[in-house]
Parts: sequence; structure tokens; C-alpha cells
Amino acid sequence: MTTEVANRRRFLEVVAAGTAAFVLPACGSSNSSQGSAAANVGDVEAGNVGSIAVGSLQAVGSQPVAIGRDAGGLYSMTLTCPHQGCNIATSGTVAPSGIVCACHGSQFNANGEVTMGPASAALAHYAVEVEASGTVVVHTAAVVDSSARTPVA
Repeated sequence: MTTEVANRRRFLEVVAAGTAAFVLPACGSSNSSQGSAAANVGDVEAGNVGSIAVGSLQAVGSQPVAIGRDAGGLYSMTLTCPHQGCNIATSGTVAPSGIVCACHGSQFNANGEVTMGPASAALAHYAVEVEASGTVVVHTAAVVDSSARTPVA
């Protein structure tokens, strides 16, 4: 191989490697984190049970945690997007009409099921406890079924 051909080949290898380094981290096509995006941030206080209305869904501050209440009771889910791990509480919207990740456009219904990709996994749900004082505590170390609800008297 001539020196000129070897130099061209090396140049193309460097350009190709550099392009991959800039393109892939931004939004790779791999969803290797799908289904493992539940963030264990410990126990999170989500306010008083009396202040969480039926039909509501909201982020708990800037934590990657949502608290909601429907006819069945209280429920909670992660706000860590399963597509690339964005915190939807700080980069998205959370409302009773649904959840939108602003990072790459994934959308979820109020129960955390995907309604539009690129995410292909639902948002994981967490155990919810109402203390005797009325304080609602979300246990992010305890992932539960998406149908789980904590009854409210």
C-alpha cells in the first residue's frame, strides 16, 4: 500500500471515529437502559394526603418521582425516562393528561404506559405509604405493579 493510500485510510478512520464519538452519546439508537430506569432515590415525602386530589398527577419537586391519585387511591411512579434516563421532573411535563419527556419526546399516559416513543418501556411504579400523620411517603426501593394503589379513607 502506498503512503498516500495509507494516509487517506488513516484520515478516514480518524474522521469516522470522531463522528461516532459526537453522534452516539447525544441520542444513540440503543435502548440498553430500557426497563431499568426506576431510580432508587430512597424514601420521598410527597406531601399530605389531604392535599392530593382525586384525578391529580404531579412531580414531587425535582425528584424523579410522580405522585398521583385516582378512584383506587394513591400511586407513584418513576420520572426517569426509560429511553435515555432523563429526569422528566426537570426536563418534561407531568399532568393528569399524561407525561412528556422533553429530552427526546417520549410520551406516557397517566399510569406510565408508553403512548409515543422512542421509549419502549413503561415507567416503573413505587410503593406508597400514608403515615398516621397523613404524610405520604414514596418508597422508591420498592417497585410494585402498575395497578397497585394505596387506598385513602
